[in-house]
Amino acid sequence: MRFIILIWIFLFNIVFPQLTGVITGQVVNRDTQQPLAGVNIQVASTDLGAASDLNGYFYIDKIPVGTQHIVVHMIGYKERIFLNLPVTSARPVNVVAELEIDPVQLESINVTGNIFAKSSNASFSTMNVDQSEIRSDPGGAYDIQRVVQSLPSVTSASDQENEIISRGGAPGENLFIMDEIEIQNPNHFALEGTGGGPINMINPLFVRQIEFTPGAFSAHYGDKASSVMDIKLREGSRDQFEWDFDFSMAGAGLNAEGPIRRGRGSYLISSSWSYLDLVIKSTGLTAVPQYNHHQAKIVYDINHSNRLIANGLISFDNINIESENAVVSYGAESVDQKGETYVGGLSLRTLLGKVGYGIATLSFTKQRIFHWVYNGNDHENPWFKRDNVISELHIKDNWLIQSKLGEFNTGFTLKRIAFSYNELAKEDTSYKYSTSQWDGNAWNFPEGIDTPPIIEIDGIQPEWNMKQDDYFWKFAYYLQNKMRIVSKLQLTSGIRSDYFSANKEWNISPRINLQYDVNHFTTVHIAYGKHYQFPPYFIMLRNKLNENLKAKNTDQIIVGIEHLFDKDFRGSVEIYYKKYHDIYSNYYWTNPIEQYPDTLAHIGQWLNEGEAKSYGLELFLQKKLSRNWNGIVSYALSHSEAKDVRNLFGRTIYSEKEQHGIWYDWDYDMRHMLTLIGGWKKKLYKENWYNSAKSKLWFKLLGPLNPLADEIELSFRYAYNSGRPYTEKIYSPELFNWITSENSEWNNKRYPDYNRLDIMFLQRHHFRKVNLVVYIDIMNTFNTDNIWDWSYNEDGTKEEVWQYKTFPVGGVILEF
Repeated sequence: MRFIILIWIFLFNIVFPQLTGVITGQVVNRDTQQPLAGVNIQVASTDLGAASDLNGYFYIDKIPVGTQHIVVHMIGYKERIFLNLPVTSARPVNVVAELEIDPVQLESINVTGNIFAKSSNASFSTMNVDQSEIRSDPGGAYDIQRVVQSLPSVTSASDQENEIISRGGAPGENLFIMDEIEIQNPNHFALEGTGGGPINMINPLFVRQIEFTPGAFSAHYGDKASSVMDIKLREGSRDQFEWDFDFSMAGAGLNAEGPIRRGRGSYLISSSWSYLDLVIKSTGLTAVPQYNHHQAKIVYDINHSNRLIANGLISFDNINIESENAVVSYGAESVDQKGETYVGGLSLRTLLGKVGYGIATLSFTKQRIFHWVYNGNDHENPWFKRDNVISELHIKDNWLIQSKLGEFNTGFTLKRIAFSYNELAKEDTSYKYSTSQWDGNAWNFPEGIDTPPIIEIDGIQPEWNMKQDDYFWKFAYYLQNKMRIVSKLQLTSGIRSDYFSANKEWNISPRINLQYDVNHFTTVHIAYGKHYQFPPYFIMLRNKLNENLKAKNTDQIIVGIEHLFDKDFRGSVEIYYKKYHDIYSNYYWTNPIEQYPDTLAHIGQWLNEGEAKSYGLELFLQKKLSRNWNGIVSYALSHSEAKDVRNLFGRTIYSEKEQHGIWYDWDYDMRHMLTLIGGWKKKLYKENWYNSAKSKLWFKLLGPLNPLADEIELSFRYAYNSGRPYTEKIYSPELFNWITSENSEWNNKRYPDYNRLDIMFLQRHHFRKVNLVVYIDIMNTFNTDNIWDWSYNEDGTKEEVWQYKTFPVGGVILEF
């Protein structure tokens, strides 16, 4: 602590009384990416400003430090407002301003600034999150997926995971794109077939903007059934070398950026490492995650029209969990889990003047998922092993063309997938036990005995051992048109075709979005989309008969209205309906159970027998932090259900209800979801009393214990969810185990409702050539007991497994 205080006093002694900073950047046409000259850029509430040059670049200096807003405007384009730009004396702030042509403004109607930017590619439902919102999100733990979980269309699987589950769907139905590169699962400790994990590996300091579309997304995107998360990375500084250091419970990271060839290009590099294993090992605990990730981005302008963009991402993770309890619940066994991810991509962006632009991308991704599951301390004899490697080589070419018939987007993708499939599940024998020592509620074993006598073998699950290497091809082509039918009515229509060589299936996906601008403040829209998602690679290889498996697909209809109450305050209401077809179901759910080990032909076989549907209403109110406070009210009323596809065990007489199918609450059917987010910011450096106090000795001696800073932010996030459903297990003393009966009603129980309050306090200190950000984020502040699962013990008892209890996360970021 003494060392920290000395550093703190040193930093205060180098305070420069009149600190100023720089905002620089480029203004381009959103639809053509062509630089715009003569655009006015003004720092809000000041006389400072500049105009963009012939290449669209601008430079504004002598700006007082602190978070500032800028206004970007030009006749014929919609005005853009950028909020909370962190101006410091340590480094310039770089802004890329994409302006949209405004036909309403051309009709000489007065308009207000546009804070809520929308993508030219995505549908009306798209939500945008910028860098400042990622950093200031309470409970988000500086994780870009957890930030998106505050939206009304997203359900969280648990506190332990950042999985994005959109509108009642299933895990793994969200498409991740990072600067035109598709990534299967951008998380440490990823689970195969999902899109989540405990920690996202993409550096949030690299992110310029996140565009999340929860449904009925444009024809540009494909091969996912529910949603799209398009992550756009920023460029490094083209003016000077900059670096920063961040330190938190999540790990320690070093980031650097700077110009290439006097500003003709730039680079961004980072390296982050976890360190808790070094601290906690001394306590004797071993279940500590170890992970690291390293990322880079290089941009280089070949000439005025052509730009090269290179991206790289590498990550590693490892954890070992040794269990002392024999339980059925997943995660309680002894587990070794390792993962490796490699991502690389090279893009060429070509400008076509006023006609449009194109982006051609060559990328490569490789992900290894390794699980080694064993009982107790018997590490050398796993009862389950998975060592799968997925490698994808991807060519993508996209073009945006302006014409008299509107805006056309077109392109194709070609992907070669190499899959090394290596799984082992040992033979498992179940026994019948004597129940003479079972009194109906508990076992009464003699001293020294903890297992009842075996009577006979109940069944044998044969060994599963699969080693196979194979490769597949995927191809897609899309065409989309956006045009104004009349001045207030815009039609976006598209069609997409996808092919998968593993099952030799072609699919056609129509998409349409009709948007009507009632006035400049109110917009109504209706959208429809057909979305296909091909089966996971491991399912295709698990059984030869799965070559007949088709892609599951959804029909999505969305009707909504959005109103702009003020330039920084908007609200929207959407009603959606999503119908699932051809969901993968286990062969033995719909066919007579065969006698093991005589017949093994259908092990690992899946059929397209499943159906599901989800529908609901979503309310979203958002107040941006343009003054001293911000807020979000996010509420969803929804219902998600699926058809029970199991046969009725040889019966020939069915009730009328059974003949038409029995529907049950699907796994992520949370009827009510409410998220409240609020934040308050105070710029103390503008107060005379604060500047006077900074010179006092007591102020300096407080050091890191001082709640005062040049800027302070206090924010909270409250989340409420109805309890999600689960299938109750029944204890069988004859099997000395917990089981799910074949004729059990699926998801017949619900966990208790979920409540959680997170509070974050953030400080910003402005020094000469140094900027310091300190934050503390207290998750589950009131230590609410939220059940994640049950832990089922062999002796017939079960225990509650909790989600996060009170969990403080703090961090420091030093920017130079």
